[in-house]
Amino acid sequence: MDVTPSHSARQAELNTLFSGQLKSQLQALDSVRQQAVKRLFIGCIVVPLLGLLSFAYAQVNYMGPELIFWVVGISAMLMYWLVASKWSAYRQGYKTQVVGKLLSTFNRSFKYSPSGEISSVKYKESGLYRRAYDRYQGEDHVTGKLGKTQLEFSELHTQYKTTTTDSKGRTRTTWHTIFKGLFFVADANKHFKGKTYILPDSTGLFSALGKSLGNLFGTRDDRVALEDPEFERYFEVYSNDQVEARYLISPALMRRLLAFRYEADARVALSFVGGQLYIAIPTRKAYFEPKLFKPSVNMDVIEEIYQDLEFITGIVEDLDLNTRIWTKE
Repeated sequence: MDVTPSHSARQAELNTLFSGQLKSQLQALDSVRQQAVKRLFIGCIVVPLLGLLSFAYAQVNYMGPELIFWVVGISAMLMYWLVASKWSAYRQGYKTQVVGKLLSTFNRSFKYSPSGEISSVKYKESGLYRRAYDRYQGEDHVTGKLGKTQLEFSELHTQYKTTTTDSKGRTRTTWHTIFKGLFFVADANKHFKGKTYILPDSTGLFSALGKSLGNLFGTRDDRVALEDPEFERYFEVYSNDQVEARYLISPALMRRLLAFRYEADARVALSFVGGQLYIAIPTRKAYFEPKLFKPSVNMDVIEEIYQDLEFITGIVEDLDLNTRIWTKE
């Protein structure tokens, strides 16, 4: 049986982990970070200097600006590649060696894949975002068990594209975000007969935004009316099984969802489909990321990642998923 440590126990383990195993690994990683920073500073000096030299050469030899563009462009691309390759190596090493160990302070069952993601099949099965996507990207995939609840989550970014042609026949492709944030899947301990969706409210003051949300979420005709004005101010509920929807969305769950929405400060969306509870939390925050201009051996950065983990795994507690209020039939 997996036991999830308390906050104080995790904090104590975190301090021990940082001063023990992590410190030596972070010191080795910091040399990679410093190389990335050094290359960046060199690039900030070299590229403008080459630009000035090529400008002076072009002036003396009565040449056009093409030489300047070529010199600056090629040198900038080269320096970008040199910085990006070193930063990528540092970022990958940091996530593999540090974030994975931090996750273990929450629960030994957690498995972490820095480049993994929630499968596109589960994203589609959730029914939360029905707009067809042209690009599906994700990272920081975590699977495990908290208490009685089997769960997985990752960052996701889905987009669709539009192509326009101007009067001169030139085409332009624009990418539009459908969803960007945390996508969370939890075992609901029950196979639902119907499909129930809890979506951000799209009426009233948010009517214009609601039309955009309709394009993303898709249209649903079976609206469920609930007797809680505050809940209906922030959420709309749709289901093809009205009786089951009212059973699932109890007054206690509505209160927890409102509290969670305030804490997350996001237009949270949920669905009950099959035997799973899906939760989408739109956010621009990039989780579990190291800092380029902060030393690797920095407890503040570790603490920030730790707090991110507390927030994400806290969803189980916030929504009281371990109480198992729904039982398998």
